[in-house]
Amino acid sequence: MLQGTRIYLIRHAESEGNIFRRAHGHYNGLVTDRGYKQIAQLEERLSSVVIDAVYASDLSRAYTTAEAISRPRKLEINATQMLREVNMGVWEDKAWGELEYLDSDMSSKFSHDPARWSVSGSEPYKDVQNRMLKTIKEIAERHDSETIAMVSHGFAIRALMCLLKNIPSHEAKKIPYCDNTAVTLLNYENDEIEIEYYSDNSHLNEENSTLAHQTWWRTEKKWASENLRFMPLNEVASESLIRIFKAKSGIRAHVDMQYAAYIADEPIGIIGLDTKRDEKRKVGWIIYIHVIPERRNKSYGTQLLGLAVSDFRKLGREKLRIVLPAGSLGINFMSRFGFSVLDSTFKSCLMEKDIKNCLP
Repeated sequence: MLQGTRIYLIRHAESEGNIFRRAHGHYNGLVTDRGYKQIAQLEERLSSVVIDAVYASDLSRAYTTAEAISRPRKLEINATQMLREVNMGVWEDKAWGELEYLDSDMSSKFSHDPARWSVSGSEPYKDVQNRMLKTIKEIAERHDSETIAMVSHGFAIRALMCLLKNIPSHEAKKIPYCDNTAVTLLNYENDEIEIEYYSDNSHLNEENSTLAHQTWWRTEKKWASENLRFMPLNEVASESLIRIFKAKSGIRAHVDMQYAAYIADEPIGIIGLDTKRDEKRKVGWIIYIHVIPERRNKSYGTQLLGLAVSDFRKLGREKLRIVLPAGSLGINFMSRFGFSVLDSTFKSCLMEKDIKNCLP
């Protein structure tokens, strides 16, 4: 007979913050298309495991992931704020490139020595550790001699592992980053937690692994930021740069929000939004999105799209639309990020994405 409690601690599936490169702690980002594929592979991995109860952070990216475990077993998901990600305070939903550029010292501490990281409204690292430990122990006590699954978040899980392994904050790099839907197996008995294994993503193929498509986490990599920062186009200092962007993007009179995107001080691209059109129908419009040719085929177009989602969500929009020329490569790009075709002609293609977000 099983002694104590077995705990499958799982990071949520890939969500908007992961690909848009934005600081999502308590911000409620949606699961991506790749994230849903990860969820399907997680469900298959755990299909033969007997699980008696399911717990999850109440944020939708964790709750949605937990459905892969609860649904086939007809179990209720016990949603709780106590398994949430760290609260990032004033950093919430800010672009990582902006934080690195404007607050490089705190950005470095967040990654390399999180106990020394602090911004207005943020949750201290030690509080995250204690919250996670207390919550897991309390839940485990409720399920003695059972097996449970918990879905939480990357920073919170990593902070817990540092606590369990007695690794100080400034040595946090000893704990690798979790892939999305990576599984950690814990055994709890007599108030003690044993780590059987940590951050196992063997159920994911390379195509569906988030970390396989990113390089920022690689310790062998010579570090250079891959994250964009944004400036309103009317605040860009270089008139010649503005002219280049306008020539490339074809500025239209009804575009009322325009942003230039940079890696540090290097110009990368531009995006134009129409925030007036279809306001009553809760639809936002991207009028153009452009990355300079020599910087394409990276994550920059995705981050520009993330800015549009962020801005329109703040304005209460529930749908996001764009019109592209028929046959444009942008149609395939938008399809990869959840846009579907509403209408098409031999000249153009109207596409739409659902961006409505709410807690479960």
